[in-house]
Amino acid sequence: MESNFKIECFRHKILGNKQCILEVTNDKIIITNITDSPNKRNELDINYNLFVDFKVKKKQLQAIGLTTNKHHWYYADHDNLINLKQILGARVVFKGVNTLYNPLQQIGQGTFSNVYLLQSKINSLEYYACKCLDKAQVNEQIGRQGLFEEIQAMVALKHPNIAELLEVYEGDVSYYMVMQYYDLEFTDILKELNIQDIHIIFKQLVTAVNLMHEKGYMHRDLKPENIMFSDSIYQLKLIDFGLTTKSSGRSKCGTPGYVAPEILNLDTKINEYNEKCDIFSLGVIFYKMLTQNDLFQGANHEEILENNARCNTNFELLNGNQKIPKQAIHLLKMMLQIDPTLRIDSKDILQHQYFTIEEQTHNNTINSAGQLSRKHSSVIKILSPIQKKNGMFTSPFSIHDDECIENEALMQPIPTVIMKGGSVQDMVKAKTQGINRKLSKDATKKYQTTDFDDIVSEIKQSNYRPPKPSQLSEMYNK
Repeated sequence: MESNFKIECFRHKILGNKQCILEVTNDKIIITNITDSPNKRNELDINYNLFVDFKVKKKQLQAIGLTTNKHHWYYADHDNLINLKQILGARVVFKGVNTLYNPLQQIGQGTFSNVYLLQSKINSLEYYACKCLDKAQVNEQIGRQGLFEEIQAMVALKHPNIAELLEVYEGDVSYYMVMQYYDLEFTDILKELNIQDIHIIFKQLVTAVNLMHEKGYMHRDLKPENIMFSDSIYQLKLIDFGLTTKSSGRSKCGTPGYVAPEILNLDTKINEYNEKCDIFSLGVIFYKMLTQNDLFQGANHEEILENNARCNTNFELLNGNQKIPKQAIHLLKMMLQIDPTLRIDSKDILQHQYFTIEEQTHNNTINSAGQLSRKHSSVIKILSPIQKKNGMFTSPFSIHDDECIENEALMQPIPTVIMKGGSVQDMVKAKTQGINRKLSKDATKKYQTTDFDDIVSEIKQSNYRPPKPSQLSEMYNK
């Protein structure tokens, strides 16, 4: 087995330290005790049954703890331990999330999870997003294996346009998925895009989905809310793989207005669907980019769902707009075929004339984007943990831009739904009166994050979005 990484370390023993060599291969951690004669060798499989934690002192990693049947501490140089932590990444389960990170604020809430902004305790200028899931809820909905299938999908899907999962932590009552933090949301810049921007963005999105399909995965929840950017429109990041699957599609899931009709009209006992469901969702997103309107509309989620299932499309806004290329309209109609067997696939989309025509050089990389991200972000002052302990704060984000507050008040999240029952007609019959469908308590409950309780309990939760990463470091220094 070829070693990818090797460091010297030691274990504390009563009769003196034991010198060791720790090596990492593709699928194992190999520890050789070189003090012993002959040398003793221990091999640990790299998987989600291997638990890893760290000792930290004065912002320096001192030791890595490895647990299978027994727990042992291995002491080594800080830089080597940082590299080891990055190499293991999301392929093992880490313990003690509060040892390495401070939670600053809740920045998002999904149907089955909360998302927090984290600050590294090792480097105070590094910020991350953390998806927190209640273990009891996970076990009830998908089980531990189901969660780690999502994790394995994210690990397998390495691509510049797919958000990278960095680490997975397991606490007493919660799971934590630590990812890169992106603040520039697709929904924020949608109305600012010109036809060249749309071309740049959509090609990245299709490229990311094409990689998923080549590896046998379906996303099943493609929508504007699951598209982010890192500083510019040239750095698209597809996020949220909670409904991603590698198996055949036999469950009804997705977001009203973006779900493929074959999912909504599915008879789960006799039918199944494939990756073409993502192509339909891409088509709905493409329509919104071109027209600034929702393809399927309604007074409530049930009406949207009904129009979505019947595939009631209206292309008048497209045909009457001379700014929209004819190639884009042709591609869109191929993506929105109600019959998935007639629908274009992701590989052929990239070969479509909409993308193969000569591409002109564009200079609008959202310096537009820099302005947009600041327009839609809160201006904040970050308080140190010492200031928090001394009660010198009301919120970690204490200064807000008036325009941002006004915009934030208008934002309403669209829930992802797991649909049960027969055809869409059966679901529509049971629709409730009123403008909006309310989620159940189980769907909207705030999950426990006890590993963060000592800090989170001090923070007054706010609805304001934190700033982009480049602003964080700048403001922290000030």
